[in-house]
Amino acid sequence: MFPTLVCLSKASRRSLTPKRGNKDFYKGTRQAFLPGGHRTGAPGKHVVRGKAKYRLVDEQVRFFVAPTIDDIQNSSLRPYVNSTVKLTDGQKREVYGKLPRGGLTGEHYLSIAPRL
Repeated sequence: MFPTLVCLSKASRRSLTPKRGNKDFYKGTRQAFLPGGHRTGAPGKHVVRGKAKYRLVDEQVRFFVAPTIDDIQNSSLRPYVNSTVKLTDGQKREVYGKLPRGGLTGEHYLSIAPRL
């Protein structure tokens, strides 16, 4: 047996963060402690005995209300660039330049990189 190293034998006194915890450790963002308001507390209760260790309470679970699809589509707000817009061949040539015969090479990419 090898002797245990001193730095590994004692419990760490550093604060426990999600990065230092195991894969199931979730510290949260303190949203359950917002003052006032409806449904700002924890969404359930810890159970001492039972099959499940945490029980959700329907009255405390947060839910989000979004506008209907018709309201979104009839709204005057539009995206800055439509997702269906495609570059024409002329616009592509303007941005990327004319590609060499073998396709995009490292040298060609480095020559056009400052312009992108």
